[in-house]
Amino acid sequence: MASRTVFFKNALTSAMLVVLLTFSGATLADGQTETILHTFTFGSKTDGTYSWSSLLYSAGVFYGTTTGGGAHNRGTVYQMSPPTSKGGPWREKLIFSFGSTTGQDPSGALLLNATTGKIYGTTLGTGDKSDPRGTVYELTPPPPSGGPWTEAVLYKFSGGDDGAYPESGLVSDEQGNLYGTCAGGGQGAGGVVFRLSPPAQQGGAWTETVLHGFTIGGIHGSDLYGGLTFDSTGSLYGTTTFGGDHTCNAGRGYGTVFKLAPPPDPGGAWTASVLYTFHATDGLRPYGTLVFDSSGSLYGTTYQGGHGSKDFCCGTVFRLAPSADGSVPWILTTLYAFADASDGENPRSGLVFDATGALYGTTTQGGINACIIPYGCGTLFKLNPPAQQGGSWTKQELYQFVGGNDGWAPQASVFLFGNKVYGTTSGGGPDNAGTVFEITP
Repeated sequence: MASRTVFFKNALTSAMLVVLLTFSGATLADGQTETILHTFTFGSKTDGTYSWSSLLYSAGVFYGTTTGGGAHNRGTVYQMSPPTSKGGPWREKLIFSFGSTTGQDPSGALLLNATTGKIYGTTLGTGDKSDPRGTVYELTPPPPSGGPWTEAVLYKFSGGDDGAYPESGLVSDEQGNLYGTCAGGGQGAGGVVFRLSPPAQQGGAWTETVLHGFTIGGIHGSDLYGGLTFDSTGSLYGTTTFGGDHTCNAGRGYGTVFKLAPPPDPGGAWTASVLYTFHATDGLRPYGTLVFDSSGSLYGTTYQGGHGSKDFCCGTVFRLAPSADGSVPWILTTLYAFADASDGENPRSGLVFDATGALYGTTTQGGINACIIPYGCGTLFKLNPPAQQGGSWTKQELYQFVGGNDGWAPQASVFLFGNKVYGTTSGGGPDNAGTVFEITP
């Protein structure tokens, strides 16, 4: 893989009438089986509500976040432990509840420091009602003798030049610096890419540096909802949901893929370049985090576009390959364009590779007609690479969510472990508060 090896391990992310369909352990006609590991409880102080993030795996245990629920109903970090005996239930435990002084409404993926066991993440709110711009936080595990996890807020965003609303998760380098994106704020009000540097002495303050600020409607793009990906040189790659071509979308643009190259000398400016600008027919509004393959090509999804005149239906999976001479734009290939609701539509998550080179992802909508929503409750899909060079990728639908106890609207990337796929849904379950699922293809 071309992506950078870091000492942190990255995570590998409206009320509706609930139809009480029991799908835990259900088997589809072509053999896929879904098992519900946990259903979240609406309004509970001891459980979370609405999971928008992917799962973080460490030492046999999953960790994730919910945007609501918990002791103060402002979100949680939870732990999922496997059964103690074969066939037994998975066990969910809240390890932290957000409140008035600890940040509020976490939504991005979690990041683990494999050496210390500390977990890092972001929240969309600060807890300060007059200035709810988001935070970066650190969770420290309890000592061997027991006790609670403890939280420290590493940085509060002001909503000015430093950015606002860190929607996605974080990545880290070997020095322990944290990198992330903000959907808003910055000098151009279009979001920022930031770095948080640890203090020189224990107990000191972390330092935020804006590596690049984006301008609403600017050529580099704006509105950064996806996370960042490193390459082997230390450059960062990401997507913007709007911006790029001024002639599209009433001047707001349909989104970009960008690169930030580090300065040759410490303390210098990072260099931003646009690798690709979307124009609806090839996809629009990328949200998910990008992934590399071994050749240095990037893979991702767009939420809409991809079908000519059907500009706003239904999203794509794309590959972006470097041009032979290193110039921009890079070469975009649409690996799959979702056709309609029955096919799945509106992928918001990033993608995950398996050992064979196949890609896994989710769509937030589309799928089976029996869903509680007319346009579908979402799908889990697999894209198989072509058998011969130059051939077409083939889509395999692994699961169609029905919107009952099995969940609906998966928003986050999935996690592959063995022959199973793990993930979360933002809705569904008995309380329509979301689920954690396991699917055996």
